[in-house]
Amino acid sequence: MIYLYIESAAELKSYLKKIDDKGYHIIALDIEAENNLHVYGEKLCLTQIFDGVDSIIIDTLNIDNNALKHLFENPKILKVMYDAGSDLSLLKNSAGIEIKSILDLRPAAELLDYEKKDLHSLIAFELGIFLEQKRKYQRYNWINRPVSDKAISYALNDVIHLFSLKDVFLAKLYAKKLLEPFLLKNLQIQNKDYTRDPEDRYRKISGYSRLQSDKKTVFRRVFHIRDKYAKKYDVPPDRIIRKADLINIVKDPECIDRIRFIKRISSDVIQKMLHELRKAVNPHYS
Repeated sequence: MIYLYIESAAELKSYLKKIDDKGYHIIALDIEAENNLHVYGEKLCLTQIFDGVDSIIIDTLNIDNNALKHLFENPKILKVMYDAGSDLSLLKNSAGIEIKSILDLRPAAELLDYEKKDLHSLIAFELGIFLEQKRKYQRYNWINRPVSDKAISYALNDVIHLFSLKDVFLAKLYAKKLLEPFLLKNLQIQNKDYTRDPEDRYRKISGYSRLQSDKKTVFRRVFHIRDKYAKKYDVPPDRIIRKADLINIVKDPECIDRIRFIKRISSDVIQKMLHELRKAVNPHYS
């Protein structure tokens, strides 16, 4: 697959000038990110674009957020996306970026009531193009460089068919008099505040909501100890202490003695962490 690979702010600036000079006002856009799967935290790893002529891969790991804002926050370029909510949330909370001027096709799939609403199924149904299934790349490490050719082809396939899918959807929405509800849903997506409530970090852990108020306080202390060490060693928090064990520790402090730690953490550090955990569940512990 032929594509332009952008890996610096200067190259991105040059590309944006090119599409401005050519009068392009619409692109198809998607991102690939790391979300506490291989390393600590959320990271924007790759951005893929199709502008109607060229396919572009932007290595966002090597480009600062201020440069990226010239792409994502440019209100003069319509960004055709599919199911943009998680991307909007990640960019807002990990990079302080708010994508402007979005056309999200996911509401069209919902309004038109397709049986299967994932992007690849829709591309197959409407365009007769059968792509490699997404599940193969759900655990792909997008931080590794170089990105494999197959992974890049997969990433680009998520954007190069969006223009054709858009045309099909808009025609069907117009025919069924659903165009206005579609536009309204897109305005709601664009105008939503994606800033996360800090409490959401805890609510996502199964069992947290059922804890008593005092136990929730203990849980937060344990949670932040796990987070501190995950960040220090740049590993997913679940590899420091599993989610289920967070709840177990709060309910039964003796579970602390049964935690299995990864090999890359030294015994001295483990003992320090264990001390902090015991103190977190029992403030009188010394």
